[in-house]
Amino acid sequence: MLRRNWLRLPRLVRFMVVHTANGMVLGCLFLFVLIWLDFAGLARLLAQDESGLATFVLFFQTALTFGAVSMGVAVMHLGED
Repeated sequence: MLRRNWLRLPRLVRFMVVHTANGMVLGCLFLFVLIWLDFAGLARLLAQDESGLATFVLFFQTALTFGAVSMGVAVMHLGED
């Protein structure tokens, strides 16, 4: 059922959703690497947050930014062969 509905979306909407999702995944992976390497004390800083709100906001904003950039780059490259 989900696959059938996904295929009903217009081609350009599917294009934008796929590229946005790819960018969001890349953004989350990038952030995981930064946390794993404890870049600039990021892991220690997030470990001090008891509510988890800082981690959520950081992941949300990073995924949103990477997704928007990925979609923008994909749209700008539409006319190229």
